[in-house]
Amino acid sequence: MDNIREAAVNFEAVKISMSQDKNGIILRLSLHPNECPPSLHTDWVGSRYMVAMVKLNDQDEPEISDQERETEKLIRVAGMLCRNVDFAHYMFEKGIIEDYDYTDDEKREKQVVDGLRQHLGINSRTDLRNNSIARETFKEMTEQFREMKKGKAV
Repeated sequence: MDNIREAAVNFEAVKISMSQDKNGIILRLSLHPNECPPSLHTDWVGSRYMVAMVKLNDQDEPEISDQERETEKLIRVAGMLCRNVDFAHYMFEKGIIEDYDYTDDEKREKQVVDGLRQHLGINSRTDLRNNSIARETFKEMTEQFREMKKGKAV
């Protein structure tokens, strides 16, 4: 797997259609003849490929969807909130963590991180990318935390 980049073929393609059969999703792409790597012509039908795709905008730059942008923001927010004393207090008040250390920032952050991961059912903040239930739960938590900070009932 170390030589994936060296073995990779690169080309630009346009999505033409998608369908589904008993084996999975069939994705049809259109390639300009000059873009088609020669190996695609000679590889056997049924050859397996590892595929990485990046959607491009009109300026040929990677296009990031609003959902992906929001998810990345949630991941950053989770990291910042775990260092926040008020968020530790919120998690304690909600019963998500049993106790936290007021005096040791590093220990408190670890307690909050562990409690948040357990509460969301994830191993790492980056799991928020692929776990929609954890994302929604975390969004609700951050909204409740904001309300608590405003002095409203939680």
